[in-house]
Formats: sequence, structure tokens, C-alpha cells
Amino acid sequence: MRQQGIMVKKGNPKRITGLKDLARTDVCFINRQRGSGTRILLDYELSKLNIACSQIYGYEKEVGTHMAVAASIAAGTADAGLGVKAAGQALELEFIPVPEEQYDLLLNFADDEKYLNVILEILQTNEFRQQIEALGGYDLKKAGECLWQR
Repeated sequence: MRQQGIMVKKGNPKRITGLKDLARTDVCFINRQRGSGTRILLDYELSKLNIACSQIYGYEKEVGTHMAVAASIAAGTADAGLGVKAAGQALELEFIPVPEEQYDLLLNFADDEKYLNVILEILQTNEFRQQIEALGGYDLKKAGECLWQR
């Protein structure tokens, strides 16, 4: 699982409390690129709130990574952007959670391939889980769990 949310400058100077605030005229948003999971989540959540993309100043400004979103906010070129908690924490931004999402890793290996087993073993180690969860916003309780019968 991963926690996505709205990243804002420390102190939250625009007093953003949720996605509805992105439609305010005083808020400049920075977006992820079309097709990214974060962009799909944003568009889905905005549709549930009946907020049109055209209502969000900066919606069309796209960057390719969560860290680029965080860097834009830290640099002051945007007031808010959606991304993973780890990116916001890395640049000491505040974070307003939106719904947590399941994040699946799809592997194209046959069951008997050694690489598949190595990846599954790594995902299930305490060391790996602790390192990823320490980044912030990740829950690896189900990491390495297969969604098919082996």
C-alpha cells in the first residue's frame, strides 16, 4: 500500500485541507504526467468531487516524478501537488493524505524462474520492508504476496 497526498510548503501557507482546495483561484498546482498512477488517482478523486480539471490553476503543468512535484513546491513554483509521502518528507513538506492505494508489482516470469523467487524473497525480508517503510507512506504487510496460485 502507498499513501498519496497533497504536498504543500511547511506551515501550509495557503491553508489547503483537501482536494477541493485545488480549485481555489489562489492555489497554483503542479501535476504528474498523463498516464501516471498518481494522475489517474487525482482525476478519479476530482470526478467524485465534481471538480473539472479546468478549474485547477496549473493542472496542465506536468512533471515526471514525485520528487519533481515536491521540488516544484519546495522551490515555490507551485503551492500544491499530489504525490507519495516519501517525496514530501524528503524535502520537508507538509502532507495532506488522500485515499491510500494498493500498489501492485507485475512480473512477467514463469513460476519456475529463479528471478521471480529472488524478488519474492527480497520483498518478504524484514530488512527490505523496514527500509521502504522508513521512507514514509508505504505499508509492506502484503509485499511478496502472490495474487495467483503457484
